[in-house]
Amino acid sequence: MTGMYSWLYDALADGAEIVTANKRLARELRRAFDERQLSLGSQSWHTPRIFSWAVWLNTLLDRCDASGSGSMRLDPHAGAAIWERLLKEHAEDRTLNSGSLVRQAQQTWQRLHDWRVPISDLHHYATSDDERLFATIASAYQHEVQANSWIDQAQLAPVVTGLIDDRRIDAVHRIVRAGFDRVVPAALHLFRALIDRGADVREAPSPARNQAVDVRSCTDADAELRAAGLWARRLLYANPAAKVAIVCPGLEQDAPRAARLIREGFAPGWQYGGGRHGTAVNVSYGRRLPEYPLVAVALLWLKWACQGLPSRDVSVLLRNPFAGSAITDGRCRLEAALRRLPDRNWRPASLAAALRGREQSADAVDWLLRTDFVAAMEAERSKLDSPAVWAARIDEYLKQLGWPGNKPLDTAEFQLFNRWRDLLNELSRLDVVRPRIDLAEAVSRLSSFAGETIYQPEAGPGLLQLIGTLEAAGLEFDHAWVCHLDANQWPPRANPMPFVSRALQRKLGMPDATPADTLEFSRRVLQRLVGSATDVVLSWPESAQDLDQAASPLLSPYRGQGAGKGEDPGWHAVLPGGRDAVDRPLSDPVPPIRTGEKVSGGATTVQRQVEDPFSAFAYGRLGIKNLQTIEAGLSASTRGNIIHRALQQLLIGRPSSSEIAKWTGTELAERIERCVDAALAKHLRFADGVLLRLLAIERRRLRALLRRFLVEETRREEFRVLSVEETTGFSRHGIQLELRIDRIDRLADGSLLIADYKTGAPKNLLTGEGEPKQLQLVVYASAMDEAVGGLVLINVDSRGVVYKGAGASVQWDRSPPELWQARLGSWKKTVGDALAGIAAGDVRLNTVATTRDSRPLNVLSRVEEIKRGR
Repeated sequence: MTGMYSWLYDALADGAEIVTANKRLARELRRAFDERQLSLGSQSWHTPRIFSWAVWLNTLLDRCDASGSGSMRLDPHAGAAIWERLLKEHAEDRTLNSGSLVRQAQQTWQRLHDWRVPISDLHHYATSDDERLFATIASAYQHEVQANSWIDQAQLAPVVTGLIDDRRIDAVHRIVRAGFDRVVPAALHLFRALIDRGADVREAPSPARNQAVDVRSCTDADAELRAAGLWARRLLYANPAAKVAIVCPGLEQDAPRAARLIREGFAPGWQYGGGRHGTAVNVSYGRRLPEYPLVAVALLWLKWACQGLPSRDVSVLLRNPFAGSAITDGRCRLEAALRRLPDRNWRPASLAAALRGREQSADAVDWLLRTDFVAAMEAERSKLDSPAVWAARIDEYLKQLGWPGNKPLDTAEFQLFNRWRDLLNELSRLDVVRPRIDLAEAVSRLSSFAGETIYQPEAGPGLLQLIGTLEAAGLEFDHAWVCHLDANQWPPRANPMPFVSRALQRKLGMPDATPADTLEFSRRVLQRLVGSATDVVLSWPESAQDLDQAASPLLSPYRGQGAGKGEDPGWHAVLPGGRDAVDRPLSDPVPPIRTGEKVSGGATTVQRQVEDPFSAFAYGRLGIKNLQTIEAGLSASTRGNIIHRALQQLLIGRPSSSEIAKWTGTELAERIERCVDAALAKHLRFADGVLLRLLAIERRRLRALLRRFLVEETRREEFRVLSVEETTGFSRHGIQLELRIDRIDRLADGSLLIADYKTGAPKNLLTGEGEPKQLQLVVYASAMDEAVGGLVLINVDSRGVVYKGAGASVQWDRSPPELWQARLGSWKKTVGDALAGIAAGDVRLNTVATTRDSRPLNVLSRVEEIKRGR
């Protein structure tokens, strides 16, 4: 900090108040002053009078309010509620996005006051319907504010100026303003009023520290940010006390991504280093509050008290640690059970009924009990009460739910929790404009407040600062890198007011009213950035989305001072992934099957052993399970289960083919209807309106499918159903498997036909070479004590019923019947060998499997690293 802000200390010593363009500069100047006091050996000192512009205006008004100004300050959210109501009253199109329009209206209202534009000028210059509409609504807003003696944020400067003129605010003797790239007319008018009262108003000197400028190009924007991170790392290695910053135009568009790219160059492998490495880069731009999990969860609980939640949202509430116990093992198992149910809008009571009894762990039982609090809040959702009352109820409701959890909050979470409490206070302040609201509106407005709030927890300065161009106003550094200075991004796009006549904006010289203004302002900002540091790098990306880019024309004055190529360190993840050799772990062989050890997965585990022994070990012996994807509507697996259930009910009486042929007319229709009812029963129990309609469609499909299936069954050779959905044990090489067989038929020659139902696109039993594509039916055949005359896949789908089979006693196999037993014996041997491998602890890896196939277990098997090492 040596030599920085040299003007600051003399100004404060003379009793000046420092007024800054933004909060960041005010915070930085206070830090600089505190460090100076510590360096002088001071142990305590008065807090310096350093304020951002908005805080300073409120401070001046507070001085008047102490004696009674007769006006009440209108909270910005309360002002937004008035704008929203007026827009709905005056706009004919009720489908407009009122949230976006309200934000634009408030921004326009602020700029109009900054430039001291009378509302009458809006009417006079309006040429379009939108401009005339805004002028009308702005007049109505102004009338309502004046009638209630309210002061909103946009009116602060003119109101304070009037109070200064009326000598109702004591004059400030000396003021230094800092970091103002553009001083708006309302501010100039206020400062002039202070000067008339005898105040000394000065501008802080613009930084003029620069000694060297280096202009660099980079391959693309990603490479540019990584190169900037590498540059900063080298500087801080050389001088850890240096103040280094990376300035990024448009940072607000995706600050987290920019920070990640810079960390790639600044602290390679920062992801493995915990929070300390992540906070090494201090990002000036925060995130919207709902992007923080703690707040997102609170909003979800509130939303649930107003309406049903889809499975995806309920899944979030089950898995997060911000309600009650931080232990979530049982809740995660409940969430896995939820995934097996059709997606729908779950009310608290219906969800509790569907999941109760599925998991007995304490955290799962406790979570289901908490849904009673949601149901109690839901019962009050139609009551009308004041926003302040709803804020108190919401606070109590979240406490009952156990939010934000039982574990101690860290510093960042504690700050976030307090910011949430501020939101509740902001909701309370809506009383003046919305005296009576229901729960749905209270939650909607709270969600809107959160979505409009950009928040960043207070943290240390970090080793490296990442800031936007306007936030850097007035700041000083040892080294600064300004990026994204290509012709498409600098000067940035003009942003004139959307609801005000361009002619009026040009007349008053308002921001971005003309291309010349945008260009001149951008040139001024760049000059200020160049002067802010001793050593400055200006960079631009040569391409974006495969399109070539040119450097900004505003770089021309600096290109002669030095030019080169930014050094892109690349992605850190590429380095460990591209090693020539893979570190081999210590030998740790998998033990053979132990007595009593359970192997899950049934026939699927045997199939995995043939294809990839490691996956058979992971799924069969370790018990790893893949989570079912939550899908809208009825998932393919759900529809498949419904079909299986219907077919089971259809043949549960074990009829023969001749008996099936006699099912006709009313008997057939009634039989099919009973089967369909049984198949859909558990899904109908908690179905909402949407799911009921989907199940009605499924019912019609199922009726037609069962009829088609029975027709095809009567065309087969004589058989009798022996069993459906039979569970049987199978033991081989010390391995105990539990098998569930869809269906077994007794054929005319007395042999067994083992069948498995498949839904979806038809699947073949055999390859082109006559070998089984899957061993599932062969495993079932190996478990039989009787002769097996055939195996068949029955593909059941709306498109048709197709049989794919093999065997001596079936009509679907063209191979000589006399070869059947030899073929089946060979296949059974494959099953036996696979089981012997499982028993012996064979966990070889299939290194020719595709990356997509091996990805689910790659974190355990490291197969991709091994393939690269080869």
